[in-house]
Amino acid sequence: MARKANYDEKISALELKIEKKRSEIKALKEQLDELKSKKGKEDYQELMEYMKVNDLSASEVLEKIKQ
Repeated sequence: MARKANYDEKISALELKIEKKRSEIKALKEQLDELKSKKGKEDYQELMEYMKVNDLSASEVLEKIKQ
């Protein structure tokens, strides 16, 4: 005779795994947002330094980009 599967236990186990993965995804998204923010700040600092060294204003930089 075939053994009857305990679907409630299997469903519970899968739901736990799904919740764990959701938590992992949430943590990874937070890390991604933090890295993007740091990169944006670094890029901004680099641009500001370039503008300072080359004595350029924001409008001058925008004008050069548009060309």
